[in-house]
Parts: sequence; structure tokens; C-alpha cells
Amino acid sequence: MTTSGELFEQEFETWTPAQAKAFFRAGMVDDFLVSNVGGDLWVLTLLVVGRQGKQMQVQLRTARELDAHKVRQFKTLDAAVRAAGEIGFDVRSIGIARLAQRATPQRSAKTSDRRNGLLSTLPDAD
Repeated sequence: MTTSGELFEQEFETWTPAQAKAFFRAGMVDDFLVSNVGGDLWVLTLLVVGRQGKQMQVQLRTARELDAHKVRQFKTLDAAVRAAGEIGFDVRSIGIARLAQRATPQRSAKTSDRRNGLLSTLPDAD
């Protein structure tokens, strides 16, 4: 097992899967990332709303691990993503975080004209 913080060169808190699930349900976990730590080993890091609105990173450890500085290493990327799904994340598709929320739909003039045309064919309400 890797020690927490080795991946990012600073000390991190670690949570068990049960703790991660509880904090996710409480709305404190924003996002996750999975990092390759060499070879075929992967680490799951949770992005958490910290004190005073600062974001902090928490890494996952196994449920039986008593040392809070030991990080769980997954043998496959699939296993790490599956663990994120068990915490509560929707992992049916993976991409750039929150891209869909930031993107604003661009409506063309053609779409606008078509919508206005359809609205004009509706009967007037009394």
C-alpha cells in the first residue's frame, strides 16, 4: 500500500468506503479522480468541500486498514471506478468534470424560427 500524499506530495486524509459513502450522501463530496500510481495500480481520490469552502482531497483506504495514512491501491481502473460507483457517483459515463453544466446550448436562428412557427400554430387560450 502507498502512504497518503505520496501521489500529490502532501499529506491527505483517508476514508474507508463507509465513511466516503456517508460524506457523499451528506453532499460534501464534489467529484473524484482516479490516478495511475505506476504499473497497473490505481488510487481513488475524492474531491471534498472543506472548511471555509476550500476544496480538499481525500483518498480511499480499505475498510479493514487501521492506519489512516495507508491508501487503497486498485489493481485495475475498472475496480477503482466501480468503487466510486459504490460510494454513490454516477459512473455510467466518464468525461471531463461538469462540462455539461458549464456549456450553454447554442441555438441557431433556424431552430428559433422553427420553434416560433410551431408556437404560432397552437390555439389561443382564453
